Amino acid sequence: MSNSFIRIIQNPILLRHLDRVAFKTSIDFITVESPLVLPEGVNPTMIIFEIEMENAIELISKWKAKWPKCFLAAAVTNPDKELWMAANAAGCDLVSNRGSLPILLRKKIEAYLAGVEKLIPETMRLMAKPVVNPGDGLIARLPDNPEDPICVFRIGNEYFGIRDVCPHAGFSLADGDFDASTGIVTCPEHGSRFNVHSGERVRGPADYSIKTYPVTIEGNDIYVHV
Repeated sequence: MSNSFIRIIQNPILLRHLDRVAFKTSIDFITVESPLVLPEGVNPTMIIFEIEMENAIELISKWKAKWPKCFLAAAVTNPDKELWMAANAAGCDLVSNRGSLPILLRKKIEAYLAGVEKLIPETMRLMAKPVVNPGDGLIARLPDNPEDPICVFRIGNEYFGIRDVCPHAGFSLADGDFDASTGIVTCPEHGSRFNVHSGERVRGPADYSIKTYPVTIEGNDIYVHV
């Protein structure tokens, strides 16, 4: 089934606004009551859901792994910076407050159906700025990434890119301590710890993991794929 637009929404006001989006764009939403009962055999084009639903962050990661070209859009009822950042890190393509989301989705869907733009942009390869470090640890930063700053760590012959923003309070992880033996970087402000291999949160006060990025090396140049 092509162009399957799925919504998992409980809020009646948001449902009405999405009905208008469907009418204006001539699409049909598949409405499901629970993320655990998505229609079988469907390769979704878009999934719209409320970020406050149970296990939302885990579901984002699972959906993105299963359907990497599916556009994931989350509605936020109560602004929560840490939850918002966690959704982005897990792979959510759009996170917006409940009032703005239908407007943004209508523009996105119209452009997609008209062939003007893809829902999921192609991966970009950006050159990171090297940091003088002859051994393991921080070797590069990408402060001007369109989404969020990125930092790159080296452990032996392996390279790991992570989102350079702690989801707890927004401090730079590149400025924190790094243990090459464990692959753990520690936030310099409040002590949250993250594994650079997987982005997994190892210790709080941060509640969520961080986004990771593939890294390639060509000669002396360091590239991050975003």
